[in-house]
Amino acid sequence: MPEVIRRDPLVLLVGIVSAIVYTLHGFHGALTRDLGIYSYAGQQVADGVPPYLGVLNRAGPLAHVIPGVGALVARVAGTDEVVTMRVVFMLIATAAVCTVYLLGRDLFDSRAAGLVTAGALLSFHGFVQYASNGPREKTPMVLFVVVALWAVTRRRWFTAGLFTSLATLCLQTAFFSTFAAVAVAVLLVASDGRVRASVRVALGGITPVVVLGTWFALAGSLRESIDAFYVINRRYTVPDPVSDDLERVWLDLQEAYGVTVWLLLAGAVALVLVTLAAVVPAARRGFAALAVLPAMTAGLLAGLWWITKEYDSWADLFPLLPFAALGLGAAAAVVVRRLPPRPQWAVAGLAAAACLALALQFSLTTRDDTLDLQREATDAVLAQLPADATITSVEGPQPLVLSGRTNPTRYQMFRSGLQDYMEDTWPGGYDGFKRDLVAERTDLVSTGETVSLTWRRALMPDYVFVGRAPQWEWYARADLGEETIARLREAAGYDPDDPYARLQDDPG
Repeated sequence: MPEVIRRDPLVLLVGIVSAIVYTLHGFHGALTRDLGIYSYAGQQVADGVPPYLGVLNRAGPLAHVIPGVGALVARVAGTDEVVTMRVVFMLIATAAVCTVYLLGRDLFDSRAAGLVTAGALLSFHGFVQYASNGPREKTPMVLFVVVALWAVTRRRWFTAGLFTSLATLCLQTAFFSTFAAVAVAVLLVASDGRVRASVRVALGGITPVVVLGTWFALAGSLRESIDAFYVINRRYTVPDPVSDDLERVWLDLQEAYGVTVWLLLAGAVALVLVTLAAVVPAARRGFAALAVLPAMTAGLLAGLWWITKEYDSWADLFPLLPFAALGLGAAAAVVVRRLPPRPQWAVAGLAAAACLALALQFSLTTRDDTLDLQREATDAVLAQLPADATITSVEGPQPLVLSGRTNPTRYQMFRSGLQDYMEDTWPGGYDGFKRDLVAERTDLVSTGETVSLTWRRALMPDYVFVGRAPQWEWYARADLGEETIARLREAAGYDPDDPYARLQDDPG
């Protein structure tokens, strides 16, 4: 990267601007259930526990490993683990914007178009959200997708395969769009022969799989890793096609991306339209860099195809963000290619400035400090118990993360097929697990706000509701004693007249 910066100082400018935008958004946003799971997974890896043995989820193993890097850095530096993990992910997001600039620059042979491409990725509100309020596996996934696409433009087939694999090992859904782009590029532009290029892609792709597989085999977690990475997703996850509720999907996208949802759509349409124009021989002769553009469109279409089959939330669009940014860069390239240098930079500068304004507006208006409130809520409750008090998480991992405690089991999530997997693998099935959880007799149970009443019924009468924290609820072991229960309720802000509290006390 230093050599790249020396040759093109715009890389450094893009990096500085991106880091400022993300830093302004802050690192103290709410630790949600999913962010808590990945934070906890990173802490477990930092403790020496392989992915999936510390906590079971359906994402790739790098979703555990990369936050673990942040946790290790925090322990060496003596800094807060959650904030440090978020800073690491902010740097990853910054690297993604810098690399997408290089991708747009090289693909369109235009620094101006590259600047618009970078501005587009920077502007997407959902990407800003996870850039500083992670850790979430989708942020490094985007970086790896962009590097794979950039490698394609430079005919670095081993690198393209390597980063396609790394993206997939963050989140499996990245495979469809990224591999489609790389495969079509091999067919279109492999100057050293398609077979040789395909072998290099395959070798690059298998390398991280072999490294991780060796680690898991030596650690005795290979079976668990295969189940989590593939079997649960293939056998137990129920598809949720986007067509099932288009109105809900659209509202979800608008809430997460705001006005930039229109940039996403415009980028996707522009990529297709410019690609159609690029297949015309006369256009391609005048714009030789577009020879590989059909591969990018193939990636976009493959990603869209997968979303029509499976859509959980707005973050599922992350594998497509680089392609949408490229589409806007392509539109800019078409506009500026016939202009003199100064008008080129004026047009590109205005477009990039508009994208920057959208990013800054989101960063400054959605910044919050909920993490501080969550930390205070955790400390207040735990201060009422001995230092070695134990916690079990039922989709409420935040207090585990904030207190550095370890869950008694790797199971914390009970949806999206994970409960059905448990039914087949846990002695006594799902109901047996609930009984075993109560029998574990941890001092506290933290439950996510969306956990069903059947879970609350399973905890009672052995546990009693003592209060709420931002995004989770507290239950305490009933035999801790009336005095301790009273102190816990006072610390957790329990109000016996609150209808919600009465519902938890007697879920029916």
